[in-house]
Amino acid sequence: MGQQYLPAPRSDFIGIENIIHLATGGEPPLLTCHRDAFEKFALDKAEGMSGYARHWELVEGVRNKIAGFFNLSIGDIALIGNASEGIVKVLSSINWQEGDNVVISELDYTSGRYALGNLKRLGVEVRLVPKTGWYIDTDDLKNACDDKTRVLYLSQVNATTGQFIDISNLSEHLKSSKVAFILDASHALGVVPVQGHLADFTVSSCYKFALGIHEGIFAWNQSRTRDFIPFGVGWSSATAGKKRDDFFLKPGAKRVEYGNAGHLGAYLLNESLDYLNNFGIQKISSHAREMCKKIIDGLKTNGLEVITPTASHEIAGNAAFAFNKPEYFVKRAAEDGILVWGDNNRVRISAHVFTTENDVDVFLGELPKYLS
Repeated sequence: MGQQYLPAPRSDFIGIENIIHLATGGEPPLLTCHRDAFEKFALDKAEGMSGYARHWELVEGVRNKIAGFFNLSIGDIALIGNASEGIVKVLSSINWQEGDNVVISELDYTSGRYALGNLKRLGVEVRLVPKTGWYIDTDDLKNACDDKTRVLYLSQVNATTGQFIDISNLSEHLKSSKVAFILDASHALGVVPVQGHLADFTVSSCYKFALGIHEGIFAWNQSRTRDFIPFGVGWSSATAGKKRDDFFLKPGAKRVEYGNAGHLGAYLLNESLDYLNNFGIQKISSHAREMCKKIIDGLKTNGLEVITPTASHEIAGNAAFAFNKPEYFVKRAAEDGILVWGDNNRVRISAHVFTTENDVDVFLGELPKYLS
């Protein structure tokens, strides 16, 4: 299949032919081709050792495809349980000293805030950088760092507001420091280019715009940082030494795969990545940004407090507005067959490859009644 035009047909997805799905930032639909992928996984699994070997061959192919999305090398990529797990793997590799500090925006995602917050029991200072309105300014993050900073965590696309953050300047600022820069690409992968080559480590979930299931990706940018020895180890992340309790960590990011990678998830993600590559990430991001810009304009017309930046280069696949009854809003919209996402005093509307202008027009037309 060659490069396809957007929007993608609804028939490519399971369960959305008769609804308007604007909730990919929370849960996307699966692809119809995932049915065949599951069947292939099941047949391979039934064939004992030879099928198990094919599982790992496919996992290796998925690593290679992810590397392309992350602008990294295949040896930099590992498949793990979830993005939160990946953050902790990085933190476990650091020899923490009392008086060290870590930096994160107060507006960033819970996984990062909780993981870094847990370091307080080791005498580590957590520097929660205040937001500017609903906006994260990378200069504020840079200014919060000093010679005691060991980690900076940042989502490339903010889960709350949808802000796309270009990390180029922040990356250059941190490059010669001892700060481990952790980039969370959970709301970027599959909808905008991931700047994995500009961070020391990148983590991502697979179940949002990447169109996979509830598993995770870990990336170690070995061209930027060579020193990484996670605390954990398992049979899959090491090779045997001379004694029964001796081992050698595997090279590259495979050292964080302590056991089996999620083989079923890899079979499904393999199809998802191929599907997205049929369009190309640039076309996908242009389409999603165009749809989100239209949504933002409509939200503003209705007098709502839009918390997503309006500049096109700071938009990805989510548009959001402040609202004190988000669950009520979601329920009212769902009654009309329109799926959006709402929590934490905001409503988030997502656009992806299958989103059409008509979807957006219908949502905006019905919007006023969900506000009352």
